[in-house]
Amino acid sequence: MKHKRLAAAVLAVAVVLAGCGSASDGAAPAGSGAAAQSAADTAVQTAQNDRITEQFTLEKTIRDDYNITQKLTIHVPQLVCDGPDAAYLNDELAAMYAADFRQYEDSPEIEPQQDEWCPETYINWDAYWYGDCVSLVMFRYDGGSDPGYSRGWCFDFATGQQVSMAEMLQRMGLDPDAVQQQMLREAMQTFDRDMAQGGYYEGLRSGGNLASMRMNTLENNQLDDLCLLLPEQNRLVLRGGCSSTAGWGWRQLDVEIPLQAADPQPQTVLTDTYSSASVQLEGTQGTITLRRTPETAAWAADYGIRLEQDRTYPILGIYNEYIDLCIGELGASFHPVVYLLTKDGVVEYVDVLHCLMFGSALVCQDPIYIANQGVALERSGREVNLRREDGSVLELAPLTAEWNAQEIPSEAVGAFNDMSDDQFDWMDVESSGSVQMGVQDNSVFYQGYADYLGVVPEGMVLGVSTNETADGMPGITFVAAMKYDLYNETLTLTMLDGQNPFAEGKTQLQLIRCPDY
Repeated sequence: MKHKRLAAAVLAVAVVLAGCGSASDGAAPAGSGAAAQSAADTAVQTAQNDRITEQFTLEKTIRDDYNITQKLTIHVPQLVCDGPDAAYLNDELAAMYAADFRQYEDSPEIEPQQDEWCPETYINWDAYWYGDCVSLVMFRYDGGSDPGYSRGWCFDFATGQQVSMAEMLQRMGLDPDAVQQQMLREAMQTFDRDMAQGGYYEGLRSGGNLASMRMNTLENNQLDDLCLLLPEQNRLVLRGGCSSTAGWGWRQLDVEIPLQAADPQPQTVLTDTYSSASVQLEGTQGTITLRRTPETAAWAADYGIRLEQDRTYPILGIYNEYIDLCIGELGASFHPVVYLLTKDGVVEYVDVLHCLMFGSALVCQDPIYIANQGVALERSGREVNLRREDGSVLELAPLTAEWNAQEIPSEAVGAFNDMSDDQFDWMDVESSGSVQMGVQDNSVFYQGYADYLGVVPEGMVLGVSTNETADGMPGITFVAAMKYDLYNETLTLTMLDGQNPFAEGKTQLQLIRCPDY
């Protein structure tokens, strides 16, 4: 039998009106007490049951087109509501969850042999109510060791319109932006924890696979991709997921969101100063300050980096909770690296000089997953070590240099064209980091290299630096977050620092992937 759970929150005494309708308020008789309240709750639940029925139901064991015995348990709902939004959603549910199984409605029921392996496809739904709004959550499981997956929609029966996740959260008195940040942090922390506890293996950094997995975790936990659950009154859970090296590469993640704001707790402030650099971290808000000294002034001649005065930079791409930080050096000249130790004992870092070679965006690199089980960071001379739970000490400088050498993520590798504004500009990126660009309607040609710096919600961050052109024009540097849309084969480029080489003054641009020949 189909399992359906209805959780009511902030419910009025209701009866269903014609069409979509809204729940009408009714005053309980004086002195009616708990009995009247119970009757009201029953009326509300009855009204809700009438608003969602099933458009397709199939429970049987069949033999499919390949003569394989298969158990099917399929339940697909529909909204009982007039209007285009309801019709569109009902059609979408039918296409996604019912269309592939209608051919088996007239198939005979099969009794599997006792020793016959019988795969199962299970599709079902839950409805979670908040007044006249429902969060409809579909769940699908296709058998085997891979987990099932969920997808959700929100609909307002009072207006007959589909509503966004952000609007649902606002109706609950929550700030969608704050909830979004909490969800991204929880998802990334879960992913990083799993990697450090055994999910990571050496080959993940080849082809930028590790960067892609972290990016997918951020990208697929945007509000509109989440499911909203109300398993109990006044208890809100958002369902997303994170990348995984197990099974089909994705695992479900449920994050509970408090419906009532807790009293703000003071954040622990972590600071460190070493030579010409200092860092301050409060929660996930961090800054790095560089002072103009002979050490940093020497960067102009050595690396072309000019620090005319003291400057403070925000740290981009930090998602964890941290218990310690420490500044050390990498290499021969003054090369500051800020190390961050998460509450799970994993080391993250910001390679300051590496980032500054492409502009002014300081990005936290992917965590060093084999630098885990840490309890403290310790500076030893110019470098930083990790003190572990068992008392052992791990040198971080060699691991930092190794982690810096990640290949460009495959999504950003290839040839891309920009044909907006009747111009033809293009960019070609190789996995090794080699970059070529033709800009200003292909009248200026640049060659250079790109490095992967980390991930932010806008995409995988690449720092690009080009050489002087054949005509003597100076090279350019910029930092951009790049997010690839597999279905539309477009690369969205969001500028984080520097001048957009394709469209001056624009912070975002879409490039089209060129077909492979």
